[in-house]
Amino acid sequence: MYVDAKDTTPWYKQPWPWLLMVMPATAVVAGLYTYSLAASGSSGLVVDDYYKVGKAINHSLAKGQQASALGLQGNLALNGTAVRLLLDHSEVQSQQPLVLKLFHATIPDRDQSVTLNYAGTGMWAGEIQALAAGKWHVHLLPLDERWRLEGVMPTAEATTLLLQPAQ
Repeated sequence: MYVDAKDTTPWYKQPWPWLLMVMPATAVVAGLYTYSLAASGSSGLVVDDYYKVGKAINHSLAKGQQASALGLQGNLALNGTAVRLLLDHSEVQSQQPLVLKLFHATIPDRDQSVTLNYAGTGMWAGEIQALAAGKWHVHLLPLDERWRLEGVMPTAEATTLLLQPAQ
């Protein structure tokens, strides 16, 4: 004889409902965590005003053309935090200070700007903060920013860099 025994245990004491709810609950928690990561800060790589950046690029190219017309080229030497610059053109060898800008390739908070003072015979010198690891873009401009030389250091450990007119 067969007896039909009914299970009278409440649903929350059964393992199957909990096993079925684990995956959706995990997805909700992971989604909230992902959202909190995305909302916590800016990556710094996205530009808000593309039109303004495009105009700045055109203006920047004009500065490179001006440096090219003057025949400018420079050699930058880094020794720890000490910076030495030798410009290859005598016309710019006035004693005005020059501005050296260092831009980290991915983290704008690490960018630096330093004034290089004339040290005699086509040489300028200054001090920078220690460079963090990564690729660095280097710009050299006079105080009036009428021309610009640039170069790229593939690593922060590079000790010399050739600066050429912006292309």
